[in-house]
Amino acid sequence: MFRVVLLAIVVSCAVGGFLFPQAPPTILAAWQQPQDPKPAPPEKQPPQASQPPPATPAKPADKPKKVITNDDLKTSAGGGSFAFSTGDFSQINNCDRNCFEQVRQLARVYPGANPNWKRDLLQAIDLVRKDSEWQKYLHDLYDMRLRFCQLGDEKRDELAKYADPNNVTPREIAIDDKYDARFKEAQAALQTLTGNQAALQRKFGANPLAFQFTNVQISRIQNANCAPHGYYNEAPSEVEDP
Repeated sequence: MFRVVLLAIVVSCAVGGFLFPQAPPTILAAWQQPQDPKPAPPEKQPPQASQPPPATPAKPADKPKKVITNDDLKTSAGGGSFAFSTGDFSQINNCDRNCFEQVRQLARVYPGANPNWKRDLLQAIDLVRKDSEWQKYLHDLYDMRLRFCQLGDEKRDELAKYADPNNVTPREIAIDDKYDARFKEAQAALQTLTGNQAALQRKFGANPLAFQFTNVQISRIQNANCAPHGYYNEAPSEVEDP
């Protein structure tokens, strides 16, 4: 009986073919999948420079620098001290209310005795302003004052550059000698110039207001402060090494 059954199985296999059981689909699918691909490289970021910079808080605008002008150097009220540059000569001929009072007192004019003294002074000032010889003298005196200021600035610059703060050196003494000679030359030129002052003022002797106004003008030049260093418009004199 067993042989009969076995023979039947062999015959059926030969006729219908033997079907092998299929592998589980999950295993076949796993075998057929390619190896895990390499991870895609990250997208290239644009260069740092191409990215817009982060916003920064707006910087407050710088305050404008103050520029020294002639107005900063003009006469203070009351005829006080002022400094010179080559563009300031016109103020020598100015005369405000304080100047009026100063000239009146110098001329010993009393308002009660002369109620028109202000008009008289206006005419006197105009007379002085229109006198070409006197104006030339004032300008020469003014230029001489600038010369002294520049010599002082040049000497200080040379000493600051070459002098030893701890010891007096031969070079420092040479600088002193050089500028002592220059100041003596300038002083001699000033004495020659002022020698003509009395003769030029004599023409105003008959008008006390005009005469005293010329004295105020001379005093302004003689007592003026030097302008800030480097303010002069004139070309500085050549500085020679000692």
